[in-house]
Amino acid sequence: MKCRLDSLCPVGLDPMRELLWFFIGVGASTLYSLKFIFSLLSTRSNLLYSLERLPAGDAAMLTMPCFSALMNGATIGFLLVALCMPALALVHYLYHYQGSRSIYLMRRLPQRWELARRCLALPALGAAAALLCGLVITLLWMGLYLFATPRELLSPLWYL
Repeated sequence: MKCRLDSLCPVGLDPMRELLWFFIGVGASTLYSLKFIFSLLSTRSNLLYSLERLPAGDAAMLTMPCFSALMNGATIGFLLVALCMPALALVHYLYHYQGSRSIYLMRRLPQRWELARRCLALPALGAAAALLCGLVITLLWMGLYLFATPRELLSPLWYL
């Protein structure tokens, strides 16, 4: 695994260190997205309390807020991680101009796209992985929203 990652990173940079920072960013984004669960449970308990206290005619007007209102930017961290990846690509490119200026050697290599591969591969994979993680978390929270919300509190659009 290490050999494959070394071919996707500029010579002299540790790809495992970059992966560690990526996983720290995705982990922090996942922890931040947990605010959705607290919001969902708080809103659900308030609505259930109101449902028990109100007369039957007034209780029919209670509905759970829409999913996007409860999400309220809970997955913004994944987008921020993905937006950091172009900066990482720039760091990879500028790294070739430091020290012994290996950019001259990279330009003379027979593989024409070697420099682009070493500068762009990990950032592109990182951006795709961060966005995919954000999508999976969003779908997971949507399933939790539909599972945890009583049917009488859901908007009629959810179960057409």
